[in-house]
Amino acid sequence: GEEIDSLQKIHVFNMQKLKNSELRLAEAEQKIRELALNIQKKEELIKELVRTGKDAQSVSRQYPLKISKLEQEIEQAKRELAETQKQLQELDSKELRDISEKVMLQKECQKKIEAAKLKVQREARELEQKVAQMKHQQSQIQKRLCEESEKKKQLEAELQQDQQQIKVRFFLFPYDKD
Repeated sequence: GEEIDSLQKIHVFNMQKLKNSELRLAEAEQKIRELALNIQKKEELIKELVRTGKDAQSVSRQYPLKISKLEQEIEQAKRELAETQKQLQELDSKELRDISEKVMLQKECQKKIEAAKLKVQREARELEQKVAQMKHQQSQIQKRLCEESEKKKQLEAELQQDQQQIKVRFFLFPYDKD
C-alpha cells in the first residue's frame, strides 16, 4: 500500500513537473514568435531607412544639375545682352544718312538691351531663390538623414540583442531542469 501511495505521489509530482515544463515551453515558443515578429518589424524599418538615405543621395545629385542649368541660362542671357550692346555701339558709330532710321534702330536696340537686362535679373533672382531653396532642402534632408541613421544604429543594436535573446532562450531551454 505504501509503495503504491509513494508511486502515485511520484507520478503526480512528475505530471506536475511535465505540465510546468509544457507551460514554460509554450511561453518560450510565444516569446520566440514575439521576438521574431519584432525582428521582422525592425528589419522592415531598417530597409525603409536605407531607402530614405538613397532618396537623399539622389536629391543631392540633382541639385548641382539644376544650378548648372540655371547658370547656363544666365550666361546665355548675358551673351545676348552683350551682342545687343555691341550692335548699338556699331549703330552709333555708323554715319546714317537717314536720321529717322538711325533713331528707330537705336530705340529697337535699347528695347532689346532692356529686355535682356530684365531677363538676366529675373533669371539671377530665380537662381538665388532656387539655391536658397535647395540649401534649405539639403539641410532638412541632412538633418533627417542623421536622425534616421541614429535610429538605424539603435534598431540594429536592438535587433542584435533580440537575436541574442532568442539564441539564449532556444539553446538553454532544453537544459532547464525545474
